[in-house]
Amino acid sequence: MKRPPGFLEGLRLDRALKLVWQASPKWTVVGFASLVVQSIVPLATVYVFKRVVDSLTAPDGFSSGEPGFTALLYLLVTAFGLAVVGSLATAVLGYANDIQSHLVADHMQRLVQAKSIDMDLAYYEHPRYYDKLHRAQREAPSRPLRIISELSSLALNGLTLAGALLFLFAFNGYVVLALFAAAIPVLVYRIKYADALYQLFGEKAASERLSGYFNQVLTTAADAKEVRAFGFGPLLVGRFTALRTKIRGDLQRISRQGYRRQFITESTAALAGFGALAFIAYAALQKSITLGEVALYFGAFQVAIGSLRPTLSGLAALYENNLFLSTFYEFLDVPQRVEEPSQPRPMPRPWRSGLRVEAVSFRYPGTDRPILDNVGLTVRPGEIVALVGRNGSGKTTLTKLLCRLYDPDSGRITVEGHDLREFATRDLRGEISVVYQDFGRYHISARDNIVLGRPELPPGDPAIVQAARWAGIHETLTRLPQGYDTVMSRTFADGAELSIGQWQKLALARAFVRDSQLILLDEPTSSLDAASEFKFFEKFREMAQGRAALMISHRFSTVRLADRIYVLDGGRVVEEGDHDELVALDGLYAQLYRQQASYYDQRKPLSAAKRVAFS
Repeated sequence: MKRPPGFLEGLRLDRALKLVWQASPKWTVVGFASLVVQSIVPLATVYVFKRVVDSLTAPDGFSSGEPGFTALLYLLVTAFGLAVVGSLATAVLGYANDIQSHLVADHMQRLVQAKSIDMDLAYYEHPRYYDKLHRAQREAPSRPLRIISELSSLALNGLTLAGALLFLFAFNGYVVLALFAAAIPVLVYRIKYADALYQLFGEKAASERLSGYFNQVLTTAADAKEVRAFGFGPLLVGRFTALRTKIRGDLQRISRQGYRRQFITESTAALAGFGALAFIAYAALQKSITLGEVALYFGAFQVAIGSLRPTLSGLAALYENNLFLSTFYEFLDVPQRVEEPSQPRPMPRPWRSGLRVEAVSFRYPGTDRPILDNVGLTVRPGEIVALVGRNGSGKTTLTKLLCRLYDPDSGRITVEGHDLREFATRDLRGEISVVYQDFGRYHISARDNIVLGRPELPPGDPAIVQAARWAGIHETLTRLPQGYDTVMSRTFADGAELSIGQWQKLALARAFVRDSQLILLDEPTSSLDAASEFKFFEKFREMAQGRAALMISHRFSTVRLADRIYVLDGGRVVEEGDHDELVALDGLYAQLYRQQASYYDQRKPLSAAKRVAFS
């Protein structure tokens, strides 16, 4: 956790102001104009009442029939007009701030979303990334709105204060110095308080995330069955409570220290303020100023006191909000590890030689163990290739490299003889349909779940239904209450829930609707029953015709249908061939195949069967 910046650096609002301007330029102008009007009205009102007092105390006096009465009436009407203008400016400013706050919050959220979409997958492997994301998400919606509010208040109070100080400085410069001497300790206290909060929230980010996770487990449907079946709800409630109690305790400790200092500094400020008032009163008793000037200086002093403290507090609040917003900037400034080429090569279409993995080695950032070690394989158009191996052999990692979610540490992956790093990632991924083992289950309509695989498709495109047919989910979707337009969650009205096998079919449809040249399937039938698996592969060859296909599976009923099989062990390719060749080789593949086949050949209780884990 880095130390807070200095006060002046913390007041650098150029980036925050740019964000506000980008979100709502029109309402920024409207709000600023309203602020200028609001700042002028109090000073103009003080001056008008000074003229009123001077008129009332003029030596020659006046009567209702004299011109002086008309002048007095004009001054009173002017004061009323200023009050109306001030009220109108306040209303316009409030309306502008309301609209602006929503626009800025939405803009900030879009920035977080855009950065998250482009963030390298490697960052998702590190807790520090999640701490940074948590803090960015927490601060992004509220801090810019507070900066808008504080800037509005600061501009209003600052402009008003400047005018009031001009009046007071004309009377006596020491009064102005006394005001600042009293208010500066308040500013110092607020800055130290902001620094302490910033440090605390940085240190507590992981605890806040963990307490949020416990709350999610306890309150959402995803884990509701196990919470009740195992009865561990009270355990998690206790852990949640302990975390929140510790966080609250630390906050209360800082608050106690802060309010103690606030009492001391504000008491000192009040004493200095009364001294300045006494000085003005003494000047009046000495006949050094007129009664009208007394009214002017007393009014200016009240305006100054009413503006100085909020002005300095506003500076401190701006420092605090910009300080916390710096965590948002840190998130936006996280560098990319998967770099885009400066001059991307056009993606070939159609592929002819296909995709090659050439002596690729890879280890995850921050680890020492290589996941892939000198791996080589080829996937040609019109060919179905399977990857087989035990857990941890690197199969899923290889699919991530093919999508360029990571870059290899050594070796290269090519398409049509060109390194993947020569293509724009958007173009490369546009040619890949992928279904991961932990496929997404999106709480939107079934139609939209499929269209996510090809966002440019219009909702009624026949390719959507065709993809659902290939995946074997079409009949299920037509029986839903709203058909393809049914929302896939019972947390929404008229929604429906699918079984895990049906969700997997929907994920397959999302992959199949994509007009791609490479299909990557990681355990594509792991949640399907035997009949659904058989039907899937009947249609898969038809759907994959002319495309390169690479699949990972632990089911040999699936694997044996591949044209070519690569066996991975310890991050290395140890065998290659079709099913019959590998069985005849009598190596690792044959061993795994026989062990799985024995489950069906031997009629033993499950507890007596030997388990072999590979996926």
